[in-house]
Amino acid sequence: MLITLNTKAQPAQLDNRLLTPKHIESKDIPTIDDAFLHGYVHNIINEVVDGKRIPTLTIQCTDNNIHKVEPNSFTGRTGFSVWTRDLYWGFQGWSQAGDDKVLDMMKSSMQILIAAKNKNQALGQNKTWPLNDKRFYIPQAYVTGVVIAKDYFPWCSESQADFVMLAYNYWKLSGDKAYISSIWNDIFYITKTLELLDTNGNSLPDALWGSYDYMGLGTDAEEPLMCAKASLAFSSVAKLAHMLGKEEYATHLEKLSASIKETMNKPVEEGGLWKSEGQGGYYIQSRKITKGSEKINDMFIPYDNLVPMWCGMTSPAQDNAIFQKLDTNFDKYYNLTYGPMYCAPAAHHETSVMDCSSVTWLAFLDVYLRGKKGHDTNRSQIYDLLMKHSLDAGKVVFPEGAGIYGDLTGGAGRSWDNGNYFHMLVCGIYGLEKTKDGIVISEPSPIKDVPLTELSDIRWRNAVYNLHWIGQGTQIAQVIMDGKKIKAKSGKVTLTSKTGTHEVKIMLGK
Repeated sequence: MLITLNTKAQPAQLDNRLLTPKHIESKDIPTIDDAFLHGYVHNIINEVVDGKRIPTLTIQCTDNNIHKVEPNSFTGRTGFSVWTRDLYWGFQGWSQAGDDKVLDMMKSSMQILIAAKNKNQALGQNKTWPLNDKRFYIPQAYVTGVVIAKDYFPWCSESQADFVMLAYNYWKLSGDKAYISSIWNDIFYITKTLELLDTNGNSLPDALWGSYDYMGLGTDAEEPLMCAKASLAFSSVAKLAHMLGKEEYATHLEKLSASIKETMNKPVEEGGLWKSEGQGGYYIQSRKITKGSEKINDMFIPYDNLVPMWCGMTSPAQDNAIFQKLDTNFDKYYNLTYGPMYCAPAAHHETSVMDCSSVTWLAFLDVYLRGKKGHDTNRSQIYDLLMKHSLDAGKVVFPEGAGIYGDLTGGAGRSWDNGNYFHMLVCGIYGLEKTKDGIVISEPSPIKDVPLTELSDIRWRNAVYNLHWIGQGTQIAQVIMDGKKIKAKSGKVTLTSKTGTHEVKIMLGK
């Protein structure tokens, strides 16, 4: 779970202005500047790898608006952690909110993770390593200054999927074929590792290990989050393979992806992970086979149901069933002292479950998915709760929450919590998405009583776009840029100018 890249040189504090992207602005939303400052700017560090200082993002390092590096608990030396899934989830939003400096940060972050993988071999010499396969693994996290990974698992099956999905997202946004080609051997190796995590031939990965947000999974387990991420990882790498002309390999991965989706959606009684419940249902937490006997943990965990939905594993009927399960238990999951809770209770204790979410990013994912799936029930209420509790922990806009130690973590400006806020805002509420081909405009999904009139300073390549929504309703009647109507292509309106400053009017109707 944790790995050291360098034990001598310490990462230097940066003049973050050199690496800080220009970001979106809007008078509609007052939290944008602070969320970007605490979630991104204050989390930029230089990691020293083989004598070179490479920029990336830490998990949390802010206190009273000042970049802060805590002493490492294992060595007493200054250090901080970078987590693979933080980078995957966080960059979903940072890439939409900031200019192309974010793409440079995505690329350099991947370079560090590859370096970490090359130093992280499962030799079976440490009892915390569950596999003795001598393969190299993307770590769940790495920490500067740690000599040995005590009390943590030095690799995590989920992180293998997170890395290749991050690589795909980088290409989807940048179109940088040359870089993907240069790291293809690493992508191929990591994807092979994902294939090997299925040890019983049913297509579902079962050689799992990692914290999985306090679930504490061990080997010989199958669970919906890892299945969903593996399926999405295979389909993502398949698209990269198509781009590089590797058609046979792409077809192979597409079949693996489809097989996982089909199998995990089978009823529990037939070896799947879906548990029927009246007219609805949900994904169970896990199934584990030990010495020939099978144990089913059929607990409903929002985390294990929202992430498969994000990964495209669910049908409309399953979407409705999951949302209905959440809505029926609204007070249990949402209306709590410190806001919504989404993660599993495993590894918690009495004082750590403080009626508070330790994974705020999932609430933003929830709001995003409800908008995209057309499920407006409680969507505005969840958003309002997030805003209400946004400053509960210190002065960071969207903090970590309670965590497993039973304290509100004041000053914890986690990269992914704030990153997913921007993803929800830009892609979910405003209906925009930056890609390598331009900025795609789709129908917005407004939050009740929250204005939706403008989003300014949206950067794509060397262009700046200022967008204005005019009229009532959510259906797009027409889009006008610099006084000229833009024609839709393949049913989509895409802004493609790479230079200049542009005024865009999105005319709405019912």
